[in-house]
Amino acid sequence: MAVDTEKYANLRKRLEMAIDLAPVDDKKKQQVQDELFEHLVGDFDTLISDSRPPRLFILGRSGAGKSSLINALANKKEADVGAVEPETVDSEKYHIQFPDRHANWDVVDSRGLFESTPAGEELPDGTVEKVKQDLEQYDPDIIIHVMTPDQARAGEQDFNTIDEDLRKNIPGFPPIVYCLNKVDSHLSPGDSWPPEENPALTSTITDNLDFIARMRNGATREPFDQNAPVRGYLFYSRDEIQQQGPEEIEDLDDIGVFPTYLKEEPYWNVDTLSELIGDCMPEEAVLQFAQAQRRDRLMRKIARERTRKLSALGGTIAAADMSGISDIAILTPLQVYLVMLIGSLSCQEFSKDTAMEYFAELGVVGGAGFTLRKFAGAASGVFPGPGQALNAVIAGGGTYAIGRSAEAYFFDGESVAPSKFTSDGKEIIKDVMS
Repeated sequence: MAVDTEKYANLRKRLEMAIDLAPVDDKKKQQVQDELFEHLVGDFDTLISDSRPPRLFILGRSGAGKSSLINALANKKEADVGAVEPETVDSEKYHIQFPDRHANWDVVDSRGLFESTPAGEELPDGTVEKVKQDLEQYDPDIIIHVMTPDQARAGEQDFNTIDEDLRKNIPGFPPIVYCLNKVDSHLSPGDSWPPEENPALTSTITDNLDFIARMRNGATREPFDQNAPVRGYLFYSRDEIQQQGPEEIEDLDDIGVFPTYLKEEPYWNVDTLSELIGDCMPEEAVLQFAQAQRRDRLMRKIARERTRKLSALGGTIAAADMSGISDIAILTPLQVYLVMLIGSLSCQEFSKDTAMEYFAELGVVGGAGFTLRKFAGAASGVFPGPGQALNAVIAGGGTYAIGRSAEAYFFDGESVAPSKFTSDGKEIIKDVMS
């Protein structure tokens, strides 16, 4: 299973009711309402309620492995694999459905752009106009240009076509990720695989990555994984990519280059490429892109980001200085909501039962809100001045701890007490509120 938008909508209504019924005056209630639904839960609405299929646009010559890439990313066979030469520049669209994961993808194979023209020759009449029409019709989030090492070395004309014929003539041209496929082509019989176990092959792949990087962005390149540069280069820092909105992402042009092996399972480096594509997706396309693949690394990343945001919200609720137990009336269902979301991101049912399974396993009934509030009250008595700030740090840090504990439970099958993460949570909330 995965996040079901209808069930999310029902839960959202329950959270609104929890605020409406909380024993607090209307002014405080409105304060939390604004903070909760207009600022932070609004972000979840974009992720879940406004969720739409990601739109991928695939370029590349015949034999590069475009169909193999589609199948590898989707984790199932959708596109026919073969080196059939197209006779026209007509594109082929795949609407890939993942009904058990509440996800769909739209993938366009721009079959005729390079396939029907030998390297170094001019494009057929109407090709640029056809690609322009495709981009306007499908409005892709990202372009993936697939090439083999040999095609890359002979592909200066292809790069020029993108720069001079397409990008300059098509407003809003999407960012491009380069996929260097078939990196096993220089593997000698009997050589070790994967590349991390073969220094000579690693060197060859890195040389090809360096070549493409010089062709596309000679000034800047940064390993996606500092511990394994052979897995790909970014042409911008990862922080810069992740901080961009949809409009700003378009301005980045070429994002990076990533090597892959897609011929058969086990694939190599698809997870890395997939993670980078997820970084470049607009918020409303991230969930369906990640859920469809059942890739733990992507889903955990979304879970961790939401844990941080809801933890900040927990601090905001506590800092609102609500008297009595009213903040717990909101904080506790919020924590249950967080656990439900993390469970669903690990492909569990998006339901209260999923959350209760976690709380029962750890012996935590109703969340950690009451315990956190007790400590917050004590802190206020000892430190009269900063009591409110301490209250917020404890509540927010505790919510973070529950999120991380739930992540360990649902993704790793491990029962880890929230207290193991409380110190980290407090530090994060202190940074957020400073």
